[in-house]
Amino acid sequence: MPHKPVQYRSLATYEKLLDAAGELLAEEGVERISTNRIADRAGVTPPTLYHYFEDKYAVLTALGKRLMDAQNALVALDPAQDEATIAKTLLDHVELTRKSAGGPWVMRMLRAVPQLAEVRLSSHRALAEALAERALALNPQKDRASLVLRARLAVDLGYAAIELVFDEPELDREEVMADAARAIRALLL
Repeated sequence: MPHKPVQYRSLATYEKLLDAAGELLAEEGVERISTNRIADRAGVTPPTLYHYFEDKYAVLTALGKRLMDAQNALVALDPAQDEATIAKTLLDHVELTRKSAGGPWVMRMLRAVPQLAEVRLSSHRALAEALAERALALNPQKDRASLVLRARLAVDLGYAAIELVFDEPELDREEVMADAARAIRALLL
């Protein structure tokens, strides 16, 4: 059964497969990617790929989770942070995504491909829950359901702002993130 490895050499192969998938995604789109093309790009045999992944969607799911986890790791679970800090975090997300193999295309894929949407949705739900729990710990009399909803809106707003600067590169990314940060801050108050 396919699995994420723990040993260094196996983990390096696993990551190489994800990087290859990200590169192909950016170059050719989801439809043209195949497990054989991913294996070839990574310099491994198809049976090696199948040791880690059941099919192309398992590779793309892992690729999406890797980006979502890296993006979420940048978020300080502090509902009281100021707009400048939020804007900087959003800009850090843009840079992390830009440097990730196929990063902007991974984000697009997670929105556009029905089989992969749950990766984005579950990541956003988990981050919103964590933000709401932190806000609730700071202010226990607040309504939990309302905090979760507002946190979820904030998370999705941040994600949309990151997508926007990749979709419309002529926009001033700092201005986009400052505006998004202002809206996120209002949601988290």
